[in-house]
Amino acid sequence: MLGKLIKHEWKSTYRMGCLMLFITLLVTFMGWLSFQSPMWRQLREDSYNTSFGPLDFISIIVLLMYVFMLAGISYAILIYLGVHFYRTMYTDQGYLAHTLPVGKHQLLVSKILVNGLWLLIIYVAVFLSGLAVLGSLIGIFLSEGYAWVNFWHDFLEFVSDFAFYFDINDKIYLITMIFNFVLSPFVTVGILFGSITLGQMFARARVLMAILCYLGVGILNNLISSVVHSIVTFSSIRLNTAMNIGINSSQIVQLIAAVALYFASYYILTKKLNME
Repeated sequence: MLGKLIKHEWKSTYRMGCLMLFITLLVTFMGWLSFQSPMWRQLREDSYNTSFGPLDFISIIVLLMYVFMLAGISYAILIYLGVHFYRTMYTDQGYLAHTLPVGKHQLLVSKILVNGLWLLIIYVAVFLSGLAVLGSLIGIFLSEGYAWVNFWHDFLEFVSDFAFYFDINDKIYLITMIFNFVLSPFVTVGILFGSITLGQMFARARVLMAILCYLGVGILNNLISSVVHSIVTFSSIRLNTAMNIGINSSQIVQLIAAVALYFASYYILTKKLNME
């Protein structure tokens, strides 16, 4: 039954997900287009005597639009997933979901898996977009005869030297970063859905209370992460350990919060659900 729930959830969200991917593609084209004005190539040749014309002004405006729109895509998909979860769980559409012969665990897991996957897909698309646009800028400033192969060789050599100097295992560090990147969308969705469910415990203004719960959980997570980071910073822990703990502490705190909110959501759905 879990497979059917996942399939149904995917069908109800894929249109918006595909639309977000298409918008990301258009925004990426905007970012690439912003670096096609003559100003950028003139900066490479002579940064002191670079002329600035109307086309260059438009280029900067387009670049700023790209940055804001790329950030907006990440927030837009998160807002959509939250609204979709609320509508399909706690409005008139929710009556059908709660009358299905499935357990609350299956219902929650299907929504977290599908919506977390969509958030991950959008995050990857946004990351690749930024990488592509940044690559187009770097390509402009690469000197003649200095190929991309040389650039990546020098970059990786710098990273390797940095890791060696500070005694950091770059392979483990990279694996940890990838793992956190993949896990983060599912944790974010779990916290979002849990906060929305907590908002249903109030008699009035449930949407507002759900938003306040989400903001409150975020503030509490940041506070706890800051305390952990401060303890690490002012202790005698070695720099490589401090960097790993400092980066991972936030993810660990958020993971604990997501798990706690998941079980809170399960309890509310089974014992305290009020659709009125």
